[in-house]
Amino acid sequence: MTKKKKKNDYNSHRKKRSRSQVRKLSQNSKRIKSTKELWKEIGLTIFIVLFLFIVMSMTLFSLPKSEGYGMAPTVNDGERVFVNRLGTVRRFKLIYFKVPDSKDKSIRRVIGLPGESIQYNNDRLFINQQESVERFLQSQLKRAEQNEELLTTDFRLQQIPNNKYARIPAGKYLVLGDNRPYSSDSRYYGLVDEKEIIGTVEMRIWPLHTLTSY
Repeated sequence: MTKKKKKNDYNSHRKKRSRSQVRKLSQNSKRIKSTKELWKEIGLTIFIVLFLFIVMSMTLFSLPKSEGYGMAPTVNDGERVFVNRLGTVRRFKLIYFKVPDSKDKSIRRVIGLPGESIQYNNDRLFINQQESVERFLQSQLKRAEQNEELLTTDFRLQQIPNNKYARIPAGKYLVLGDNRPYSSDSRYYGLVDEKEIIGTVEMRIWPLHTLTSY
């Protein structure tokens, strides 16, 4: 083999190796670029999801944590619930609202609606002089009766704070906690204005094993 041919073979080999290295570098560069693009897309997706979640939580729903024992055993201290900000307030519905003359927020059950007269007598609820059964309290009522106690102390609408009317004024609601003997509710801070109602409580979502629809 002549020196010239050896030199040509050597140069050819170098060129092939050089092309191979260039190809590998190009592939690595594309791979790195592709990975960067992927992370950019993931980051953008996370940002959009968080943004939409924040916007929706401000306009459509809220996920507050219950504090205290005023709604036990329906909603216990530390449990988290799903609040529908667009929900319709109805009798016996749970609502999430701003407590009158306070910075606190609370979960309580709607008992009295605008235009109604409310009275409790011997653990019986009377709305416009007609008895209304609180089925959600049946077990507590039975226990109180066995112990010869009252679950809900007797009262009339005129006896609650900041109210002198025999009927609930327009735009106001009377709310009570299910744990009647220990609940701070309309009997202590008065009627709740509809403007202070954040939404209706639709579901207990945490802990997961206690998932419950209301």
